[in-house]
Amino acid sequence: MKAERNKKSEQFLNIKNFIPYTPDASFPGAAHLKSEDGQDWYGCQQLFSADTLKITYDDNDVITCITRDISGLWPAGQSVAELPDTDENRLADISGGWQFK
Repeated sequence: MKAERNKKSEQFLNIKNFIPYTPDASFPGAAHLKSEDGQDWYGCQQLFSADTLKITYDDNDVITCITRDISGLWPAGQSVAELPDTDENRLADISGGWQFK
């Protein structure tokens, strides 16, 4: 499946449930993840905007990581969403009390 960046600035990515998998062409020892809709983690990273917050969240929608640098995430068993980088969104933390809804 080919992933495409949302064209409208008010729309943000939300790619769900990354799980480990082995692609057809793989380097020995390399780890790979794909989303529930078949997107490869390495391939879809370029779809996220540089100026947004990226969050990972678990099956209970609890936020587990917040960053601006998509390349620092390894969302095994998680979903990844991007949000506008606003003062309000920067109030969230990974204490377990914040959910992505």
